[in-house]
Amino acid sequence: MKRTLFYILLFSGLLIVADCCARPVVGFITNGEGCNVDWRKELPEYDVADAGEKNFLLSQQSWNLDERLLNRRPDCCVVYSGLPEILLGQPLPRTLEAYRTICERLDAAGTKPVILLTLPASGEHPGLNDRIARLNEALRAFAASRNYACSAPSAGLTEGSCLSAEYTSDGLMLNEAGLARFAANIRQILGGMLPSGEPLPASVRANLASEVIRRILAESPAKVRIVLLGDSLTANGKDWNPRLGRNDVRNAGQGGYLTGQMLWMLDTCVIAARPEICFVLAGINDLFNDIPPAIVFANQRQIVTRLIAGGIRPVVQSVLFVHDNTALNARIGELNARLREWCAANGIDWLDLNPELADADGLKREYTTDGTHLTEQGYAIWSGRLRNYLDNRNTNL
Repeated sequence: MKRTLFYILLFSGLLIVADCCARPVVGFITNGEGCNVDWRKELPEYDVADAGEKNFLLSQQSWNLDERLLNRRPDCCVVYSGLPEILLGQPLPRTLEAYRTICERLDAAGTKPVILLTLPASGEHPGLNDRIARLNEALRAFAASRNYACSAPSAGLTEGSCLSAEYTSDGLMLNEAGLARFAANIRQILGGMLPSGEPLPASVRANLASEVIRRILAESPAKVRIVLLGDSLTANGKDWNPRLGRNDVRNAGQGGYLTGQMLWMLDTCVIAARPEICFVLAGINDLFNDIPPAIVFANQRQIVTRLIAGGIRPVVQSVLFVHDNTALNARIGELNARLREWCAANGIDWLDLNPELADADGLKREYTTDGTHLTEQGYAIWSGRLRNYLDNRNTNL
């Protein structure tokens, strides 16, 4: 009864955030015509956090930014401005300073800035277009210096270097047709950076992971109450039942798998078994393969949300540090910090494995075979943490 009540309360509370957890969160800081688009309607595949203020310059939009945007923890944020600043005579250095301030705030919060170049005016405004061109040149240089994404949302909207008359009523602002194309261009830009949040059909997921699924199911005990979902770190633990002193544990680990691939087999290898608990350890292969952190984080959230929707208690484990790789460990630390904070905010159990397994150089040498994978000593420590969790939590297992 206690267990049933726990899941009812947990699932009910997370229904409020389930939709945003399943989709990448995209922020918008815009003014002018950027505020004439209903981004939530135009981008239903994303969870949109729109903090744009139509009448404000970009330099006026830092106020209360945490409450207006950053507390939503967007994966990326579109920054679009320029025309109001030029029309009001703001000097170019001050406009660039506003971009720098906003982008640094986003970057510090773990949100990737996406700078959109300012659209030109029609050919009737050559002087204005000269100033827009200078601004865009400066924005490209700034974005390149910080490794920020920077794109022109002008595909199909211009003739030469000027705004097409077809898409404007006054030579400056986009008309309805122009706004529709503008929104479509931004969707395409985002699509090259983030997953859409739209799941693959079940048949496609099963096909892509068919061999892995067959192996996991064939090696699984008949009765499953605990699943370990992960990559080679989990898979190389082989039979986790003797490690945990049980006979109902399924090893759903696959060497080399990224978080996105784990989503392919989640329904068949985890949810269909209806276990009470799923321990998740994922992300290192994504980082090895330069998958953007926003995608890794979004995939982790989607895994957890789908587990909860299936009545399964998720336990998110920290990504293990590697041995003697400072740059990679910094990225692992950033991902872990973001996961830990998200778990705390949403009542998800978080299990940090690194304090016992790592030191200042990362994964301790005595616990790793190659700098990444674990020795039997390492597995003994990890297994001990899992047993301790199961013994001390009200799991009814």
